[in-house]
Amino acid sequence: MKRVHPLLIRITHWVNALAILVMVMSGWKIYNASPLFDFSFPNAITLGGWLGGALQWHFAAMWLSPSTA
Repeated sequence: MKRVHPLLIRITHWVNALAILVMVMSGWKIYNASPLFDFSFPNAITLGGWLGGALQWHFAAMWLSPSTA
């Protein structure tokens, strides 16, 4: 089977996908901590446990995702 993309590209793609997933799930926890919004995401699909933990996960995943600037 011929590979279309080299191994390094495939690995970085999945690392980026995981980083985006972590950023989304921790972002939902950060969103839930705000008293301004009526809607909140279920705790089962959020990451971080509390606001400080969610911020730490969010910033850690930020370093794994590629820069868009």
